[in-house]
Amino acid sequence: MDAPDFDLGRLLAPTEVEAFLREAWQRHSLVIRRDQPAYYADLFRLADLDHVVAFSRPRFNETAAFRGGPAPAKSYVLGWLPDQQPVPGDVCPGIGELRRVFAEGKTIIIRAMQHRWPAVASLCRSLEALFHCPVHTNLYVTPPHSQGFDAHFDTHEVFALQIDGVKHWRLYGQAAPLPLAEDKTSLPRSRLGPPQEVRLEAGDLLYIPRGQAHDACTGAGSSLHLTVGLNVYRWADLLHQALAAITRRDARFREALPPGLLVGDAVPAEVGDRFQELVRALADGACLEDAARRLGDQFFDSLAMLPGAHFVPPAGVEQMDLDTIVARHPGLICRVLVDGQGVVIEFPGGRVAGPVRIAPALRFVARSERFPVRALPDLGDDAKLVLARRLVREGVLTIVGAPEAAGRPASANGAPQQRKEVFAP
Repeated sequence: MDAPDFDLGRLLAPTEVEAFLREAWQRHSLVIRRDQPAYYADLFRLADLDHVVAFSRPRFNETAAFRGGPAPAKSYVLGWLPDQQPVPGDVCPGIGELRRVFAEGKTIIIRAMQHRWPAVASLCRSLEALFHCPVHTNLYVTPPHSQGFDAHFDTHEVFALQIDGVKHWRLYGQAAPLPLAEDKTSLPRSRLGPPQEVRLEAGDLLYIPRGQAHDACTGAGSSLHLTVGLNVYRWADLLHQALAAITRRDARFREALPPGLLVGDAVPAEVGDRFQELVRALADGACLEDAARRLGDQFFDSLAMLPGAHFVPPAGVEQMDLDTIVARHPGLICRVLVDGQGVVIEFPGGRVAGPVRIAPALRFVARSERFPVRALPDLGDDAKLVLARRLVREGVLTIVGAPEAAGRPASANGAPQQRKEVFAP
């Protein structure tokens, strides 16, 4: 039997997810020791690194490190996707070149592993479905007696997964409580204080909340670890979307500021009154649903369709009947939106639209994992089959077998609008 995909439960085991969210999430670091060196073998192995370098072709800005120039001061080399951080003269080194740089004592960092390795992409999509925020993964290969980054804090939540070797972490405490994404993350030594020493061995996990200062180094051996970063949305992001929405409806928010306001010594009383008037208008007129939908659009636009068998026609579609058991495609994120024009179910890479009357059926699909076709609510038998077949062809549903127990509830969320299809029963 194939091992299950990694999700938050498997990532945190044996710690319970509920306990983690209640006691550690956004609050303090957590170390999970397992004494299972091969725990992450289904996710990534040291032997897989050659394949990532050879076939995903990361680009590096540190050209001197690969072309025999003066030795760069940095203790690491940083690999990007081809469309990220373009710099004239950047290089795309092969396995041998990276191996040489590694032997010279530099940490190899390869960003965006969720776009380079299927199992890592599946893990990130599972976390995106749970936390409803973009998730990224970076790889760090550190030679013996080396340190990549100086002490710093991250502006996103971090899970460090020790894949191979040993790494020594120093945790210095909370340097910036719940920082913003644009905050400066480097720290002077004078602000660090005494560290908590943490030794991670293969199979272990370290959770570091955003804002906690840390650094890491190797001892006598090399190390490979993955960091999984959760770029959470904040209440401020939701309020920003609420302000953007009301600004389009209320012209007062679009008026120019009074001349001289930004360079005056004092704010005139009438300007202060106007400001408070707008704050009250925002509080009274902001629509949570509109703001959440706008922020949801931002989230869904960040999602890409994961590889599968999307070009292979699904077998058995024409033979489907009301007793056929279907399931939402594993890891699929979807949402259902209704407006005056109709209803749409959106998912990474596509959407299926139809009349408002199929909204209950689409909502049922979005919240259910597994069910017989006949369980689709508020539709006639023929319409149930038409909709189910369409969703199978689009990759939302998959045929899983003969009649059995109805599905379990599941979380539902959304995806980008890249392709429009119209449902016509």
